[in-house]
Amino acid sequence: MRAFSDSDADGIGDLEGVRDRLGYLELIGIDAIWLTGVMATPVGRPGHGRDVDPLVGTLDSLQALLAEAHTAGIRVTLDLAVDGAEITRPENRDELAESLRFWSDRGVDGFRVATVPGITGPIDESTHRALRLIRPLIERDGSVLLGGLVDSWHTDLGDLVELDLGVDMRFSTARFDAVEIQRIIRTVLEDAGDNAGLPVWTLSTWDYPRPTSRFGEGANGLARARAMALVQFALPGVVGVDNGTELGLPESEKPDRTSNHPARGPMPWEGTRPPFGFSAAPGSWWPTPPSWAASTVEAQLEDPLSTLSLHRNAMELRRRHEIAPRATVRWYGAPRGCLAFRSDSAGLTCALNTSTSTVPIPPGTVVLCSGPLDGERLPPNTAVWLT
Repeated sequence: MRAFSDSDADGIGDLEGVRDRLGYLELIGIDAIWLTGVMATPVGRPGHGRDVDPLVGTLDSLQALLAEAHTAGIRVTLDLAVDGAEITRPENRDELAESLRFWSDRGVDGFRVATVPGITGPIDESTHRALRLIRPLIERDGSVLLGGLVDSWHTDLGDLVELDLGVDMRFSTARFDAVEIQRIIRTVLEDAGDNAGLPVWTLSTWDYPRPTSRFGEGANGLARARAMALVQFALPGVVGVDNGTELGLPESEKPDRTSNHPARGPMPWEGTRPPFGFSAAPGSWWPTPPSWAASTVEAQLEDPLSTLSLHRNAMELRRRHEIAPRATVRWYGAPRGCLAFRSDSAGLTCALNTSTSTVPIPPGTVVLCSGPLDGERLPPNTAVWLT
């Protein structure tokens, strides 16, 4: 959220900034948002877990955002930082329950659960214990539980059956290689099974580089990122889009060259100079390359060939063809370095070419492609949807 939109010219994205941009989210087909860094304190401690970080807004601004998001048909999930040590004490479990009621009563639709420290980390045993406590407390509200997964839907405490959704990060580290991509898809679907929650397929998170950079930067990196977006959107489960990925943005220039953490520039909205409408402040504590002028929302919105338009079209076709949250993925024979699959009952076949050679397109009518086709053939670094 802090890299999304700044409403008060302090260089930090905030709740009012998100509210100002709800029209954009609705336009491109987003139906749920996960906001990080909203709560100022962790739940499970007396007097904690019922406040908004003043850097991003107030309780009033959050409630205004929730009301407008719900009117637009968009659900809102917040990070829920849990003090894993404190909630093991019976007297503090009442504090946990009160905090959950507090946020649910104000319209929060779900919680991404993490323990402190390590709020952005994956689920471990401490987090799993917290999930077991939280699950029965939110049943009455119908709230959704979200968790971050790195390589498994299991912990030493058993399967993560408490989760409704699991942000599976295996795609966020995948190479652009058909064999590896197919292996990850098979593993995730088998891992989640029918008893765990739905996988949220994401090509990047705050902790992992955006796909354009991970797949090689430049034209090749962007072409591969666009192709992987079609693979992602063709899968059963839930699709998660890290803000800026829908624009095909690469990583920004690192202010600290010694850091291994991805450098994210803020969302480029409009104009020809940094920070491209992100903030009225003269600068920002994230570097924004001037070359992003061609990648702003304004520049891409009306371009039918843009990466933003590709994402909009994929979201619309995904809804129209009713890709089920739970479905069997059927694999088809494909040339070396390629893959092809279809989700049961969806009526869409997705084919991907990660090889260095142009290959025949599978039978069917092309409804969407990530890049130009070569007649009846699929070029390298390209994916296609067919009916």
